Amino acid sequence: MEKYRIEKLAAYIKAADLGGMLICPSEEMLFLTGFTPMMCERFQGLFITEEGQYFYVCNLLYQGEIEHAFKGAMKIYHWMDGEPMTDTVRQALEEHGLLGKTLGVNSSAQAFNALDIMKDCDVIFVNGKGVLEEARIIKTAEETENLRRAAKIADDVFTLALSFIRPGMKEADILQFMLQKMTDAGGEKPWGIIASGPNSSFPHYMGSDRVIEEQDLMILDFGCTVGGMYSDMSRTVFVGGITEEQKKIYGIVRQAYEAAEAAAVNGAFIPDIDKAARDIIDDAGYKECFVNRVGHGIGYMIHEGPDIKKSNRRNLEPGMAFSVEPGIYIAGKFGMRIENIVMATEQSHEVLNKSSREIIII
Repeated sequence: MEKYRIEKLAAYIKAADLGGMLICPSEEMLFLTGFTPMMCERFQGLFITEEGQYFYVCNLLYQGEIEHAFKGAMKIYHWMDGEPMTDTVRQALEEHGLLGKTLGVNSSAQAFNALDIMKDCDVIFVNGKGVLEEARIIKTAEETENLRRAAKIADDVFTLALSFIRPGMKEADILQFMLQKMTDAGGEKPWGIIASGPNSSFPHYMGSDRVIEEQDLMILDFGCTVGGMYSDMSRTVFVGGITEEQKKIYGIVRQAYEAAEAAAVNGAFIPDIDKAARDIIDDAGYKECFVNRVGHGIGYMIHEGPDIKKSNRRNLEPGMAFSVEPGIYIAGKFGMRIENIVMATEQSHEVLNKSSREIIII
């Protein structure tokens, strides 16, 4: 158990005027306890009160694993298939003074279970994602170093991928190569998106079957974890050559990236960072093709606070880590994106990814 993290979260829970927080299996649970189990349709979760007390509720199916993982650190309540889950939850909530209270829920809490608990257990659930993010939005020195190490693995594997990619390969071939190389380098939970040709116009493309052609482009979006901290970088590369149109659009995307990166310094007003990139793409005539926020926070989850978007009206603080990733996506044709992880520092900022942003033709 990471008790100091739970105590820190409890203070944020209290400041948000909540009675407690429900955290279901997730990276958020891993952050708080050092462990997270498999999650299925059976309800289970860690409850933390505003006083920093905590307990766990799970199906009997998971009790042995939970007891082994937490080694007596908390009381565990269990229920069996065929019994009303909410009876056990109500007992646990009553014993910890949470009946009638408003509780935050994390990002992985399943709505159907939460609705049943609200109906039968005299509690109100509200979105607790922001509270959980605030408790970890400023990275420690150890977390910062793990972010750097994860970013270096991504940089190194990108270099290896450039020597591996050839026409005739499938997107899946490239992805499997990169996943294996990240694992070989010590990265955990490797992940990636390889989007080629018209597939690159889908910002979060999930296919893998397209064959790379003689003159093609692709977005490589990938990363892994080190010490639980994620990396996330994107590069657009060209196979066999680049057209004048592609060269023009890549130049716009790079200019937008560099403007946003330059704006992303300690104390910067986050909407100004978004505007720095968006103005360049809008002025170039591609407003409707820039469909995403400029960036997202990163840490124990790939996407966490702070979001880099105009509606997030706060200022950067030292220790905040986030992506900068403007892009242009032309439906049915192609897309381009450049993405690095940036961290606000006392002096200015640090760009964790070192890979070139020049046009790369394989």
